[in-house]
This record gives sequence, structure tokens and C-alpha cells, in this order.
Amino acid sequence: MSENMSTNESTKLTKKEVDKIWWTWFKYALTVFGYERLQAPGFTLSMLPIFQKYYANDNEKMVAALKRHAVFYNTNINVGGVVNGIVASMEVEKANGADISNDLIQNIKVGLMGPLAGIGDAITQATVPPIVLSIAIGLSANGSILGAVFAVVVLYVFAMLLTRFTFMQGYKSGQEAIHKLLGKQMAKIQDAMSVLGLTVVGAITASYVNFTITAQYTSKYSTINFQEVLDGIFPKLIPMCLVLLGFYLLKFKKFSAIKLIGVYLIISILLGLIGIV
Repeated sequence: MSENMSTNESTKLTKKEVDKIWWTWFKYALTVFGYERLQAPGFTLSMLPIFQKYYANDNEKMVAALKRHAVFYNTNINVGGVVNGIVASMEVEKANGADISNDLIQNIKVGLMGPLAGIGDAITQATVPPIVLSIAIGLSANGSILGAVFAVVVLYVFAMLLTRFTFMQGYKSGQEAIHKLLGKQMAKIQDAMSVLGLTVVGAITASYVNFTITAQYTSKYSTINFQEVLDGIFPKLIPMCLVLLGFYLLKFKKFSAIKLIGVYLIISILLGLIGIV
């Protein structure tokens, strides 16, 4: 590894700075929550200590770093702390001269946020709260406030400790992995994460983007269901086209998310009025 790609002791994050990144994410992950970006503002804010340390005197790099994370992001904030830790370690190495592309950072976020959301939700919503609340109900059987206090304290402390643990594990493993993989292996990692990111996006498209043609052609001898014909040729063809249209309008026509929603709303209304959907 070349000298400019290594992180000197003087340019590493201090323990206080690392703690601040974790604590900021834990506090503000869901503070600003809109459907266009979801947890992106909280994620960006959590990375701010890094950018302030390394880019305080370089406005151009500061702006680029902030824009890098001001894109849609959504995961379970507790278990998803792993992503913050990994990305924080990558941002530190990038700031110290490592050849880490913006695409690699984004692909890691996209590739991990979905699986970690599933694991995290199962733990923090479907497993731990029912157990804690069942105990709390017993403590409050006679009208005592102890049950409510117990539930709030235990769930809060559990969430805080889990987020800290996952973040620190991600940060430590991210540093070790980056130092081992920088160089020839990085191109392979970038390609693999690109494929993973595209696979996740494709799976989300197929699962959540729905467009069903209800119009049918009826003759004296038969009825043709256009949706069934399309599904037989290319399942989810129209949802894929809608996603590609959205990508085109957002990237090349500089549409905002609000404008894109308006376009889809108008298309839906028109197609509904003429009886296609």
C-alpha cells in the first residue's frame, strides 16, 4: 500500500469522533423523514464529523461528500449501524487518499440496507418488544407505572446498545477489510458490489412496483387478457419500463421526486379514464 493511501495516526478519527458518529446516527436517523430520501439526512449528518475533520478547508470536497450521501437510504437503524460503521471507515480512508470510488460506497449502502433491514426488524420489532412488553404488562397488573417505565427504559437501552455494537463492528471490520483489499482486489470488490446493488434494486422493482392492465379484448370466440399475454412474454415488463422512465427523468431531465410523482399520477389518471388500468 502506498504511503498516501495509509492513514497516519494523526489523521485517524479519535474515539470521541467515532462515538459522535454513532450517537448522531442513533439520535437523528429518523428525525427528517420524507419519502424522497427517508433516512438519508440522518445518515449524512452522522458522517459530518468526518467531513468536518478532513474537508474543513476544502469546500468543493465538502459539498461532494455531502451530496454523496444525500440520496435515498432506508434500513433498520439499529442493526443497520453496521453500514454506518463500514462507510465511516471507507470515508476516512478516502479522505486520506485511498482509491475508493463514490460508486463503491453507494453500492455497499444499497446492497446491505435491505438484508439488514429484514434482520433488524425481526429482532427489534417482532422479537424483543413482545417479550419486554409481556413482562411490563405483568408489572403493571395492579395499575403500577413500573411496567411502563420498565418497557421504555429497557427498549431504549437495548436499541442504543445494539446500535453501538453493530456500528463499532462495522467500523472495525471496515478498516481491516479496506487495508487488506485496497489495490488489485478493489476493482473486483467494486464490480461485485455493483452487481449486488443492481440485484437489490431489481428485486425491489419486481416486488413493489405494480402495474396491471385490466383492459381485455373480447370477440365472439374468445377473450384476450392483455396482462396475461405480457406476463407470458416478459413478466413485470411495464413496471421495469416505469422504473427506467423514472431513472431517465431523474438523471437526465433533472426532475425532482415530486415532479416524477406528478408525472406518474397524471399517467395513472389518464390510463384509468380510458379504461386501460
